[in-house]
Amino acid sequence: MTDAGHKQIRQRIALLERASVLFDRFGVSVPLAIAFLNRWPTEIKSYQDLVTSSAWKVFLSCALYELAAFALRRAVSYARAGLDP
Repeated sequence: MTDAGHKQIRQRIALLERASVLFDRFGVSVPLAIAFLNRWPTEIKSYQDLVTSSAWKVFLSCALYELAAFALRRAVSYARAGLDP
């Protein structure tokens, strides 16, 4: 592969890294915004409130977004390691 090709791949990986950092920083606010717009309860006083209301969806969504952010960070690190000679 030519130097121009390596440069283009590095630029794309840098862009993916920036998107990953933004997703890691603001990704959890997406499920919270969805919960707010759907009027899901975001305050829980007891376990019964968690089970009977839709609040568990908020926690599950936040956990899934955190896992997705972790996967993006790992993908960027593997992509960078693959380019290093």
